[in-house]
Amino acid sequence: MRYAILSDVHGRREKLASVLDDARSRGATQIISLGDVGGDSCLAILKQAGALAVFGNYEVSGWRRLGPEYRAWVQGWMPLLAEDSFLAVHAVPWWPEGLGTIDDFSAWLDVVDRSWLDLFPYLTDDEDYMWQALAELEEAERTILFHGHTHQQAVWQWGPTGRLRRLRGTAVQVKADHHYVVGVGSVGLPEDSGGAAYVIYDSATGRIELARLP
Repeated sequence: MRYAILSDVHGRREKLASVLDDARSRGATQIISLGDVGGDSCLAILKQAGALAVFGNYEVSGWRRLGPEYRAWVQGWMPLLAEDSFLAVHAVPWWPEGLGTIDDFSAWLDVVDRSWLDLFPYLTDDEDYMWQALAELEEAERTILFHGHTHQQAVWQWGPTGRLRRLRGTAVQVKADHHYVVGVGSVGLPEDSGGAAYVIYDSATGRIELARLP
């Protein structure tokens, strides 16, 4: 399978359409969205493309503003997607016990003094978050965690030596006995250099490509 994994469209319909066109030109066979999509027009494009999706904080706070057709679709999204070799999530692969749906997350946040950052922290803000993410990967027996939310592309590698290091370049070949945390960047509001960003992952060859449009 050749996946195009994207996140944080934030309603930028034209950018999303351009990314999907680019992904198809690169041979993508499955689209995965990691949340914070935006309104009906962007959801329509993803649904037509047959995208798999997890929800982000935007969906938790804004699903009621969607049209009925897309509201029902989004309410069926889960917070985490587990494929054969990877996990995919909006922010981090953990949350309070007992939560599993958008309704659960929304109800949890309705309690006084709870913040959406308690459910959707920025993975790169605290080194402990990164180590916890790697522990979740080991527990799930997966190699790669793909995440959004930070609006930045980045690949971190952890290997048998116990060293965690950030990889440079636009392509990564996945190695045996290593784990990877991959920020896919943002389609709509990138906070690093350049334009709309996403990732191609080829599960057959184990190759991760960081893609970015002008």
